[in-house]
Amino acid sequence: MASLFKQNDGSWRVEFSIEKNRRRYIRLGRITRADAEQARSWITRLVSAAAMATSPDAEASRWLSGLPDALHDKLARAKLCPVREKTQGVSLGEFLERCKANLTCSPATAVFYGHTVRNLRDFYGPDKPLADIGPADADAFRTYLSGPQGLSPATTARRIIACRTFFKRAVRWELLPRNVFDGVKGGLQTNESRKVFVSQETIAKILDACPDQEWRLIITLARYAGIRVPSELLPLQWGDINWAQNSIRITSPKTAHHAGGGYRTIPLFAELRPALLQAFEAAADGQEYVIARYRDTTQNLRTQFERIALRAGVTMWSKPFHNLRASRESELMRQYDLATVCRWIGNSPTIAAQHYATSIDLNSDFKRAAGQAENAPDGSAVKSAVKSAVVYPGVAMQGHEAKTENRDISQDCIGMHVSACEDMGLNGFEPLTSSLSVTRSNQLSYKPEQPCKAPPADSKGLLRFARSPDPLSSNDLSLKSRAGRADFSGCIVSPRLVV
Repeated sequence: MASLFKQNDGSWRVEFSIEKNRRRYIRLGRITRADAEQARSWITRLVSAAAMATSPDAEASRWLSGLPDALHDKLARAKLCPVREKTQGVSLGEFLERCKANLTCSPATAVFYGHTVRNLRDFYGPDKPLADIGPADADAFRTYLSGPQGLSPATTARRIIACRTFFKRAVRWELLPRNVFDGVKGGLQTNESRKVFVSQETIAKILDACPDQEWRLIITLARYAGIRVPSELLPLQWGDINWAQNSIRITSPKTAHHAGGGYRTIPLFAELRPALLQAFEAAADGQEYVIARYRDTTQNLRTQFERIALRAGVTMWSKPFHNLRASRESELMRQYDLATVCRWIGNSPTIAAQHYATSIDLNSDFKRAAGQAENAPDGSAVKSAVKSAVVYPGVAMQGHEAKTENRDISQDCIGMHVSACEDMGLNGFEPLTSSLSVTRSNQLSYKPEQPCKAPPADSKGLLRFARSPDPLSSNDLSLKSRAGRADFSGCIVSPRLVV
């Protein structure tokens, strides 16, 4: 058991004993009482483990790993923990080289990590000891990325996440006690302003401006097959196209490190078949790859694509090939379920929602969801649809127009009530209440010997039902109208049916 003492100078000391008749102590310094009590609690657990000659438990080990070197050295001298390996000899440059050598990712992802490594070297210097980088230095690095480097919020967020991955590996390799990039806010990884839906009309203009057949095929495959350019474009072979089964086998280096992610099969979409057939007929004998001319990986396809768009009179969007791929996935999402579309495109639903899904025509979709037709933004089409749905079979009244739009709804309601009087049973619309010997006043009934009479055929205007003052004692009911009068004897009308 460890004891806590406060010194005259305000500092705290923890005393304990492992061996008999030998007291040891650890000076904690001038800290708050709460922190001193917490340290005493952890030291008590270390003393118990040392007395039993066992290793500290997992929680105590995590507490030890987060301690500064000075306090950790005091505990090690008291034989409460092993001596910490000094990491001052490991420089940032050496550590980053080890990280790059252990990367297992696609070449494109390795390039992304390379940019982060370059930023870390430029900011800290390759010779800086890894242990000298603290949380304040991590915050300063983020400011450096978004400030002097001028990176966008999304790019800054991705590079902070990469730094977090690097330094997490340093903790696992026991080069650092904690990850100094934990808690550094990266921000959103998406940039909504760079999401652009490229319409088929725009692609048609660009295809007309292409210099040759292969460029038309490159843009067609990017837009209508949704493949990655150039990583999935260049490996595509004519043997991957199954004309009989209408399918294409796509080789995906980006997802090759995932189980079963090296290949995927997509439909031979109707937009692809004409372009592929033309290219197949124009291909040389024995040509293996679909794209034969632009196979040099050092060629910048983006620059040439921008020239073609300029020639077509189209303003180029910020992410030329990615937006084509995202536009195709957004189109397919409107026709097929999300899981199927993600299998065709080669991403996950989470990534698709964050980086690919794009609104195609938000205004049109809003009107369609609200029930408004394109040619009736004021809602008149909806009103006509509602009015045309109000039809009462078997009711024919004079004065009605042939068109449903011009029907008088109030007169239809009158016909409905009259028809109801003719068709109801002996007990009305509701059964008799078992506890009462008389008919309830809110039930509608009639006497068989005095059936209800229909109103005159030439009656027009709004008909009104008038109840007698005492419906239980009097069965008189009169039907009044502005054009005539008809008597209905023996009818009791429920207030719920009166319009």
